[in-house]
Amino acid sequence: MHGRGDPGPSRCHSSPQPGSEALTTMQTSAREILDTFLPQGLVVELIGPDQPVRRIAAVEDCAPGDLVFVDRAEFVPLVAERRPAVAVTSSALKAQFAGCSGLGVLVATDVGLAQAFIKQRYGARDYEAAGWGRIHPSAVVHETADIHETAAVEPRAVIGRNVHVGERTRIMAGAIVEHDARIGSDTIVHPNAVIGYGCVLGDEVVIGAGAVIGSDGFGYAQDRQRRSHAIPQTGIVVLGDRVRIGANCCVDRAAYRATRIGAGTKLDNLCHVAHNVQIGEDCLMTSMFCVAGSTVIGDRLIASSPTAIIDHARICDDVVLVHRAGVAADIDRPGTYAGLPLQPWKEYARNTAVFRKLDDLRRRLAALERKAD
Repeated sequence: MHGRGDPGPSRCHSSPQPGSEALTTMQTSAREILDTFLPQGLVVELIGPDQPVRRIAAVEDCAPGDLVFVDRAEFVPLVAERRPAVAVTSSALKAQFAGCSGLGVLVATDVGLAQAFIKQRYGARDYEAAGWGRIHPSAVVHETADIHETAAVEPRAVIGRNVHVGERTRIMAGAIVEHDARIGSDTIVHPNAVIGYGCVLGDEVVIGAGAVIGSDGFGYAQDRQRRSHAIPQTGIVVLGDRVRIGANCCVDRAAYRATRIGAGTKLDNLCHVAHNVQIGEDCLMTSMFCVAGSTVIGDRLIASSPTAIIDHARICDDVVLVHRAGVAADIDRPGTYAGLPLQPWKEYARNTAVFRKLDDLRRRLAALERKAD
């Protein structure tokens, strides 16, 4: 995934070391990074020498030859002490590195965004390092499946009838792609995930381990004896480009049409999206997000953990849900909301401040009542 400016394929090599995390080694330089990201205005200046870079590291663990990201002044002394090759920092902090001899300083307009794009290009996971080749002999692939010659299917994966798998997509070990599903290019389906029949995934999608896309929606009708009778859920799930579904999430298929998640939306691990839900673009939902059936969510929702949304609700664009938000009615104004019952943030903060003093207020009121008697 490259996104803004399309910095191109990752140029890295993973070298696992016993007893430590895999180290991602690379061959680049400060000048090459500047030349790559200057056109889109992400990295705008190189101060100091054009140092070669062999690894991207945390400031706390860096060593000579490393590249680090520094967005706070408190990390500058660590850089001076540990002497990495290159520091990516802001224009506000660049002068503080004047005493670091031999350090190449790359000035970024947004250090966090620079970290995302530089690490995507030079320090992302190398899936080829698994060494499984294109289609593993233990994989079960239906003869009608259309798998692009640049795609990979790892051990014990199952690819069903009429499945389409796009360019450079990887179906990892034990994953299942049921019949008639369509998966775009540059997509990763992690181990033991399930892509249900007929579901559609766009380009640059990531499906976490154990996630289920297209599980049956929870739809039942009850008779007079309160026995539940299933309403077959025969719709599909459609995921837009650049969607990320975390590990062990469930996205239910629609009853008739499609459950949809818009381009660029990211779900953390352990989220649930019920049948017929429509989620807009560029939303962020942290773990334990749960939305009930047929709700419509606009673009750029941010939901902290845990958030619950009732069925058939409508939420406008640019809403932020925090502090165990429980949405029981429509939200038609952008803003930050919190708690249950749901309240605008300022109102919630005032009420929470009063709630902390509730026992004291109760005792004072009781004393006034006794005095009045």
